[in-house]
Amino acid sequence: MVLVRLIAFAVIVAIGVSLLAYLPKRERKYLDFAFRLIKYTLLLLSVFGLFYVLERLILVA
Repeated sequence: MVLVRLIAFAVIVAIGVSLLAYLPKRERKYLDFAFRLIKYTLLLLSVFGLFYVLERLILVA
């Protein structure tokens, strides 16, 4: 669980830095990177959550 928290913190920092870099330069690539990072993070969290639920179901059964 500690690893998941560290990864989540790193992703939040990366998104924040990307959005802050967008503000002065107004280059679309920073927004694209932030949105791609959000998309893949949500996908990874969904997969992780699915494995977590399956593990709980297997342990209970």
